[in-house]
Amino acid sequence: MKNILLISLLLTACSHNTNNDKAVTKAREAEQMTIPKNKYPGVEFAVNKDLACGMPLSAGVGDTAHFNGKIYGFCSTECKDSFLMDPQKYLVKK
Repeated sequence: MKNILLISLLLTACSHNTNNDKAVTKAREAEQMTIPKNKYPGVEFAVNKDLACGMPLSAGVGDTAHFNGKIYGFCSTECKDSFLMDPQKYLVKK
């Protein structure tokens, strides 16, 4: 009887730690998915928004591109790539 009680306690403790581990893992994954807001400190961007999607750069800059002597910030590499395919298209919208 004592063995059964001991095994039950161990299993309960193990399942509790597993749930904690899952919560910690999820928190770490969420933290890694966020874009650092100041990835490019001291950089002065030509405009204050992502020209491809319109997101304000204050929300976070994930990538940059240089064009005609100016630096443009983008929320993601995908937006930067879209801009670089036809920069004039996006600059006219400004």
